[in-house]
Amino acid sequence: MSQEQRRFPRTALNEETIYFLQLDKRDSNERIYSPATILDVSKGGLGMQVGIPHEIDDELWLEGIEGFTGAQAARVKWVKNTKNEELYSIGVAFEGV
Repeated sequence: MSQEQRRFPRTALNEETIYFLQLDKRDSNERIYSPATILDVSKGGLGMQVGIPHEIDDELWLEGIEGFTGAQAARVKWVKNTKNEELYSIGVAFEGV
């Protein structure tokens, strides 16, 4: 996607992080944690490499993201296979931004 199509400019990054999925929306303690590498970040979302083949509109929760307090909800907007068959590139948009 070209820079002109983005609402916010992205900054390249290479930072290891952990994110989580909630298995049951009624029980916020039922979570799956997974490692990821943040590749770029903006005010509206970020790009990551992950080991789970997410689907469009999956809801993820990210912690420790600059500018947000607590866990920040995000939605998967796109998923691409990488050359490494065990990793996937995903783009997520922060909820409420």
